[in-house]
Amino acid sequence: MAQCKDIPLEARAEMVSREALVQAALKEITQNYREASLSNVARAYGVSLAYVSECVRAQTGRTYKELLQKHRMETAARLLRRSDMNIQQIITLVGYENTSYFYRLFHERYGLSPREYRQVRAARVRTSA
Repeated sequence: MAQCKDIPLEARAEMVSREALVQAALKEITQNYREASLSNVARAYGVSLAYVSECVRAQTGRTYKELLQKHRMETAARLLRRSDMNIQQIITLVGYENTSYFYRLFHERYGLSPREYRQVRAARVRTSA
């Protein structure tokens, strides 16, 4: 879209498929979840942040932030189950700087603290083996 620099944002939005924007946003989440930003997608396609945000919400039924948060939480849960990394390392790895915020989100999603989640999962593995 580099050749479109002189075209106003409103006109550029009409030139870019909504599906392409949503796919780019989802790719940004999966490939760059630690530092993912919808602004990166908007900038890459030369469209407004509001337009990309609207496209994501319309096609997925969720906001970009909700999708990013879901991916980060699922990644953290997988790391808690499959790695021996400490919880603070996992929090940093999935892109959170505020530990208490991460704990609150994790508890809301899984009903357990990260430590409890790891212990419960470890106990399940031991009893099924």
